[in-house]
Amino acid sequence: MKPSWIIAGLTATLCTQAQTFINSGHVDIGIGYEDRAFDLHVHQEEPTEQEFAPGEAVFAVGSAAAGVSPGGAFSAFLGPAGTPIWTLPTTENESLPYLGFGTEELTAADWSGNISLSLKAVSGPGNFSVWSLNGFGAPEVRMSTANGISADDRLALVPGSHGHFNVGFSAPGDYLVTLEASGTHLIDGLRTSDPATYRFQVIPEPSTWALAVAGAGALALTVVRSKTSGSRTSRD
Repeated sequence: MKPSWIIAGLTATLCTQAQTFINSGHVDIGIGYEDRAFDLHVHQEEPTEQEFAPGEAVFAVGSAAAGVSPGGAFSAFLGPAGTPIWTLPTTENESLPYLGFGTEELTAADWSGNISLSLKAVSGPGNFSVWSLNGFGAPEVRMSTANGISADDRLALVPGSHGHFNVGFSAPGDYLVTLEASGTHLIDGLRTSDPATYRFQVIPEPSTWALAVAGAGALALTVVRSKTSGSRTSRD
């Protein structure tokens, strides 16, 4: 019987292989509505159009996202000037996911007011933030864990629309971001989705995680072979 830590490692590797890594192209956190319930998902538009449940896709935030905080008004959520940050920007970069937030699947006439996409929880090695810029270049923070999570951490999305915001991380590593949608349907009334958890991997170099997975597999194989060799020796 393999040690539990080997089984856990192999399971984690298999789970990683079962997920689709999205490292470039236009992709949305999509909000649909069907059978009186919200449907939060991932809608990949490029290079081929596909749709995934939140847990079936990973947003790979590669080294092209690396930068530093400009300081000033950004310091409150990105840290002082010069603080390392990793950002998915509002302009398309062929080396990064071009992440949008889409409600195109909703019929605007069916809803009273905006759809709220609220931040409910974040698990990760650093802070998670979502912001836009006003006409003067000043940040308008929509979500940030820098000062905890409250009801103010939300995006107001117009039904039947599509938009982009800056999405930032303060440290490399694995992040689980849980979101919840709510809105008032003209027939069904106030509706709130089940929480949906999206995964982001912020990596200094694109090859780092691949090497880590390969190394974990090699280590597990070495241990198993070692145990097998030991068993043969004892039989001899």
